[in-house]
Amino acid sequence: MVLPRFLLSRLVAVGRVATVAGVLVACSALYAQKPETILNRMPTQADVDCDVPDPADVENCKVKRFNEQDYTGVALYAPDETTLLRVWTVPPGSKSVEQCRFYKNGVEIFRDVLGKEARWYNAGGTRRGALGADKKTIESWIAISPQEATQEAVAALKTNDFERYQRVALSLEDLKTLGLSGPVASEIQKEVQAVTPDSFAKLAQKLRIPSDANWGALNAGRPATIPASDSVAEDLEAYYNVAIIVMKGGDAAQSQELYVGDLVKVGDVWKIIGLPAGETFGQATGAVSASSVLLPSEGGASAVATTSDVGEMGAALSDAYRKLETASPQDYPALCDQTVELLLNIAANNPQESDNMLAQAVDVVFTGLQSGMYPNGVAKLASLAEKINETGGDEVKARVRQRQITAAFYAVAQSQPQPKPSELSKAQEKYTEDLTAFAEEYAGTTAGAEAAMSLALDQEYLLDNDAAIGYYQQVTKNAGSSIIARRAQGALTRLQAEGGTLNAPKLKYLDGSDVNFGAAGGKPTIIFFWGSWDQESVTKVKSLANQVNVVGINVDSAPDPENAAAYFQQITRGLPWKNVCDPNGLEGAAPIAFGVQTAPWIVLIGKDGKVVRSNIANLDELGDVLKELK
Repeated sequence: MVLPRFLLSRLVAVGRVATVAGVLVACSALYAQKPETILNRMPTQADVDCDVPDPADVENCKVKRFNEQDYTGVALYAPDETTLLRVWTVPPGSKSVEQCRFYKNGVEIFRDVLGKEARWYNAGGTRRGALGADKKTIESWIAISPQEATQEAVAALKTNDFERYQRVALSLEDLKTLGLSGPVASEIQKEVQAVTPDSFAKLAQKLRIPSDANWGALNAGRPATIPASDSVAEDLEAYYNVAIIVMKGGDAAQSQELYVGDLVKVGDVWKIIGLPAGETFGQATGAVSASSVLLPSEGGASAVATTSDVGEMGAALSDAYRKLETASPQDYPALCDQTVELLLNIAANNPQESDNMLAQAVDVVFTGLQSGMYPNGVAKLASLAEKINETGGDEVKARVRQRQITAAFYAVAQSQPQPKPSELSKAQEKYTEDLTAFAEEYAGTTAGAEAAMSLALDQEYLLDNDAAIGYYQQVTKNAGSSIIARRAQGALTRLQAEGGTLNAPKLKYLDGSDVNFGAAGGKPTIIFFWGSWDQESVTKVKSLANQVNVVGINVDSAPDPENAAAYFQQITRGLPWKNVCDPNGLEGAAPIAFGVQTAPWIVLIGKDGKVVRSNIANLDELGDVLKELK
């Protein structure tokens, strides 16, 4: 039997074995010449997943010497004759170790050329790294693929290891090696110079990649060859708009994209231009996407022109957004029109960014319409829809259609003078009818999933759980492994638990203690999702706190994640119940696990531990429901 390294490390932690080296020494004792000094070795690199013997099988391991060409060495075999380790020395008979070769399932996966190189083989990959003065740390890469380079980037960001990232980031010296010059070199140089310890640390802090998250896949198109020209000394191999899938705990359902941008090949080493971009893990909104400084525009224009245009327009766009944030109601419509035209211009000149820019244009108009400061919003959305339906992808087509449906309702609800109740009721019915049809037609899109979630929430307010379940099932069927699908699954678990036991996630309170969702003290339990902005609901629950056990789940998004604990201690001070607090608010683990979309929200568990109600949204009902339980 051969155990993975992570399991052996657990045995070490509980004192079952001293070290892996100790196991290998014990195996070597089986051999009359006792080559302990040769077998007392581990890979120089921590991420090598090679086989080691089970401590219980140590006495059955075999150690044999071998001679091969100019080498002699010792090989370690598992009881089933599977090769575990081969140690090579040169010249024959020398005590100086030349190489250690490590195996997985009998196949070599990693090789230490001691003091010189670390090499990965077979399923281990293709990397070759030059070792530094300590003969352990990789000083630079000799060869590394795009997949492995981005793996290194994820590992570096996860641990805030700037030096590790530097080894896969394009440097100024690389620019000289590639023979880049002129505007191309200038644009890339800006990206390279932006890679500093401080900027990298800020990015790592912003991304907050979980410690158990790992590289999952490389999302990129075909590699491209940029032909030699006045600004490129030799043909240059590159990847454009690269993204990485990062998975938490190896779970594809908890994945998110990290946007790397461009990769270029320097010798046999693929390197990243500049710093990646992304959103805080678990909080993706789609506001960030991959971009390129190398991608040529349509019509054969050089990468330089594209990059320059995007840079200038990007600066103008940032300025336009700043002006919109502080615009007066009188100035807002004109500024909104200008921002939309700028976004359309960027979309027209940069096909790779087209859908992203069109989506932003839709959102700019819709935000103005929601605020009541853009009276022409409905007509503007219609104009955008015509353009998007001609050139846009399914996601942006769905987005503009969803916004149009909502805008039509706003046009009635926000009209002056106020609409009659009958008119408002008719508009509501039309909105629900159109949104229902939309959710079915665009079920495979993000906007379609959002619409289904909205409809499900409406049905929960109406206490039509069967209808809500139908919508949630639609989302889980069509939304893949996205956060919205996980929230829908949480809602299904919550709703289907009524009358039975709740399958609750393991959570911890702010003070570090474990949450117990079961009944205690002969009283029912309520799971209370609340926000600090709604003190009226908090007061109502306080008035009932002597009748129930309260599990508080706060849904505030911490304004400053670095000082989140202090913020939550402040807003929970004086409450007669403990609280689960997550800086991610409604995007935190608990609301997603329970499928909760808004607050206040209560799940009521009876004295017998069974769920009585899974969706109390009107807190005035809570007292009446509790009376019925007595």
